[in-house]
Amino acid sequence: MPKPTGQPSLFLLCESCRWCATYLDKARVSERCVTCLGQVMSSFPIMPDEAFTFNYHEKRGVELDFFRRK
Repeated sequence: MPKPTGQPSLFLLCESCRWCATYLDKARVSERCVTCLGQVMSSFPIMPDEAFTFNYHEKRGVELDFFRRK
């Protein structure tokens, strides 16, 4: 089933192992990390016209840069 237009996707990040993913369907989101099975997951919406880059640095941690899609 296609994602409804204008509905935000979800960005998920495991606070334990830093696994991350973008989910298009909120109903498919798990409460546990698929990599380490940890239960400390952060999530936030990403609007349809937003994009982001993800970087992880051992000293600085997670860096997310958001921008509008062209």
